[in-house]
Amino acid sequence: MNIIETKNLCYSYEEGKPALDNVSISFPKGKCTAVLGGNGAGKSTLFLNLNGVLTPDSGEVFLDGERISYRKKDLLEVRRKIGIVFQDPNDQLFSASVRKDISFGAVNLGLPKEEVERRVEEAIRDTGIAQLSDRPTHALSFGQKKRAAIAGVLVMEPELIILDEPTAGLDPEGVSGIMGLLQKIQWEKGVTIVIATHEMDIVPLFCDYAYVMDNGRVTLSGTPKELFDEPQKLRENHLRLPRIAHLMEVLGKEDKLPVDRTAATVSQGRAAVNKLLRKDWPL
Repeated sequence: MNIIETKNLCYSYEEGKPALDNVSISFPKGKCTAVLGGNGAGKSTLFLNLNGVLTPDSGEVFLDGERISYRKKDLLEVRRKIGIVFQDPNDQLFSASVRKDISFGAVNLGLPKEEVERRVEEAIRDTGIAQLSDRPTHALSFGQKKRAAIAGVLVMEPELIILDEPTAGLDPEGVSGIMGLLQKIQWEKGVTIVIATHEMDIVPLFCDYAYVMDNGRVTLSGTPKELFDEPQKLRENHLRLPRIAHLMEVLGKEDKLPVDRTAATVSQGRAAVNKLLRKDWPL
């Protein structure tokens, strides 16, 4: 079952060029879906149309099978169910302390004080920032701010969390930490995760499905394995293969080795090479 679905979604900014051009997509419940594309592909615009920050020019958005209304009073429930984490956490954090910032959404729901405190403590624990909870937000590192921003969305107990370039600005350890956190949220809480990224190496590790966007249109979709079997199409959309998949492509094309060209992770690449060795392929 899909948690959210769009049909022929269109949106243009003031200059008139379509930012979304008949976008029809669906995100299955409990899964992690990637929206891939280069800068200006339409990923961020799509997300802002999904939770009502922007209103589509035409087309429809369905949440849990019900068409979204963009009236102000109806959007409150939409935004409770759909949380967005911006690429730059500085655009999201504004309170004096981490704890106060995390509590903002729950307080605005009008929840009892005890319930707000329960949700805040749970969000702090789930994101691993207990030692940071009383610090001023400006004193956090970039990666810590990302976790605080995620906690501020978790406190709303959403069904879907959308993250715009969640790994941007992070070192390799930070990338692993944030993606591991999102995977944990997905598995333990049943929250649907959608990420916009052009960092291809995380896709086969964490994502169940992916859409490719270019110039406001969906140009390609499939499982990571299906996408990586179309390297030329990815390149036409300003994307690359994951490094391991690229290695498999080179081994197949240049060295004429019968490897699995869709192998895209270290473990998959290792299995592909071991398969060759077991067959005593004449290297």
